[in-house]
Amino acid sequence: MKIRDLMREMEEIAPERLAEEWDNPGLLTGNPEDALSGVLLCVDATGEAIDQAIARGATCIVAHHPLMFAGIKTLRTDRYEGALLARLIREGIALFAAHTNLDRTEGGVEDSLAAALGLAVDGGTEYVRAGRVAPQTAGSFLATVRQTLSPQAVFYGEAGRSIERVAVSCGGGGCYFREAAALGADLFLTGEMKHHERIEAQGLGMEIIIAGHDETERVALEPLRRRLSARLEVPVFVKA
Repeated sequence: MKIRDLMREMEEIAPERLAEEWDNPGLLTGNPEDALSGVLLCVDATGEAIDQAIARGATCIVAHHPLMFAGIKTLRTDRYEGALLARLIREGIALFAAHTNLDRTEGGVEDSLAAALGLAVDGGTEYVRAGRVAPQTAGSFLATVRQTLSPQAVFYGEAGRSIERVAVSCGGGGCYFREAAALGADLFLTGEMKHHERIEAQGLGMEIIIAGHDETERVALEPLRRRLSARLEVPVFVKA
């Protein structure tokens, strides 16, 4: 198989047309005609991710967050991003990114987050999924979040409040709190949230859980691994 075979499958799973204009998805380093011997999935293409790709014999990393996100004009190896890019090229490892297109697509990050938390999704927007959970207290749901996503998840609100409807938005999705409120959420969970957003969201009647950017996105890696494994003839791994 070749890198282009992975590119074709990723286009089916998370079409680049779904990405925001400011995003930087697709093949960022490497050649579509290079051999594909394995794929490593991760949220961020770090040095550790490169180490694991080498150890597993993977010739492509699929990362959720793109490098060169803001655009770079130099490739200096004395700087963090330049050193990563140079190492990828030196090691012959391609880098592919699927960001907002993977967030928004059916079965993507938002859907994976909702599924991980047991939401019976019945509504949503591009970056929000909302649905019912078994009637329980906010504190009980927080315990599930800390077990499922992150023990460091932060809660704002009344732990004893009864909730039945939850909205989620992965990563830096705190800005979508108004959409969550409009969908009738008793509780809104996201990865990151600004102080003023959290205050207003509580003012709209929602309890808030901030569970971490990475933690709310890495739940999509295993479902993506299963989908790619069924389509490709090479091993697909999730970064440990």
